Amino acid sequence: MGKQERNTFRFASKYPDLGSGPVPVEPYISADYFERERETVFRRHWLNLGRADAIPNAGDYFVKNLAVLGVSVLVIRGDDGQVRAFHNVCQHRGNLLTYREHGCRKALTCSFHGWVYDSRGRLVDVPDQGEFYQLDREALGLPEFTCDTWNGFVFIHPQQNPPQDLRTYLGELGANLQDYPFDQMELVGSWRATVACNWKAFTDAFQEGYHVAMVHRRSLPDAFSGGETASCILDHARIDGPHRALSCPANPSRNPKPAEALAFKAAATLTQGAAAMQDLMPGLNPGGMRNWGFDVNVFFPNFFIDPANGWYFTYNFWPEAVNRTHWEVRMYMMKAPNAAVKVASEFSKVLLRDAVLEDLSTLEAGQRGLESGGIRELQFSDQEIACRHQYEVVDRLVRQG
Repeated sequence: MGKQERNTFRFASKYPDLGSGPVPVEPYISADYFERERETVFRRHWLNLGRADAIPNAGDYFVKNLAVLGVSVLVIRGDDGQVRAFHNVCQHRGNLLTYREHGCRKALTCSFHGWVYDSRGRLVDVPDQGEFYQLDREALGLPEFTCDTWNGFVFIHPQQNPPQDLRTYLGELGANLQDYPFDQMELVGSWRATVACNWKAFTDAFQEGYHVAMVHRRSLPDAFSGGETASCILDHARIDGPHRALSCPANPSRNPKPAEALAFKAAATLTQGAAAMQDLMPGLNPGGMRNWGFDVNVFFPNFFIDPANGWYFTYNFWPEAVNRTHWEVRMYMMKAPNAAVKVASEFSKVLLRDAVLEDLSTLEAGQRGLESGGIRELQFSDQEIACRHQYEVVDRLVRQG
């Protein structure tokens, strides 16, 4: 056996119930296991669909087609200002009420036979209604999902009477971020991709720092690894029920390239400013790390919020099959009051884009490896405590049924 370089397993000691042995590959490649995940994971937990500020006005809407649930969800702001979520299905013959991903409509008219619904989901007009047998329009409104918002984020629950309300479900991780200034930031970039990879393996790639020095050696060669943080070693991780969070270190001895140094003069950038700032925004660096970079908050089952001092980004991982996942990335920064701050935002946006492209580069090959039969177990290190926790949570739910 090779010499063990580190013998202080801080996270295994803190969370001994998670164990430390190998994890089986089967849950990442089994179609049967995935079908059970649909029911036990995605039909029974709160799911984030986006932000309410994407639909600021009455009639504004966006649509999420969730293959894992087999549903199309219409999220719309009513004329009373309330955000609601409905099945995007006309109650006449089942046509999708809208095919567009987003828009604004004071009335939702089905393109098949012209049935009309208002922004609160009520059926308000049926052409030639007299030809129907005792049609009850009041009973034929759009079926509504349980819907709630937290800090501007829109969530639905597939169950009509969830066992927990949204804030209770988000737990201490949500409470910790309650005062973070999400509403002071604006969307500066978004990307999406459909990747031939299991959703859990996909998620695992973004909830550990072990890969940073290798995968991001081009885009982020010394921002979160190198110098005092040679391997992006995590000093702080915490578990809250099904959720988990990490704090990633920053390298205080790095020398930024000229373009980044210029951008940083106006505002914090993706790779600079966090560890040097004494006055952190609320909810950041809960572990009190000395050289802190940013936090990773994973709200089970598939929603990430990664905040720093002046920016945050989100990930949503939507399974479509056992080995196919749709991924959405959105980056937000403080609203730019001038051109200089806008330059800092653009610099950070492009750098994040490059970094996530590097992350994507390993995923499909990794999934093929898992399916090849050449590996039977995954060997998670102490630094991959979040990956182990995700496996344990999902596996417990699947086995309980």
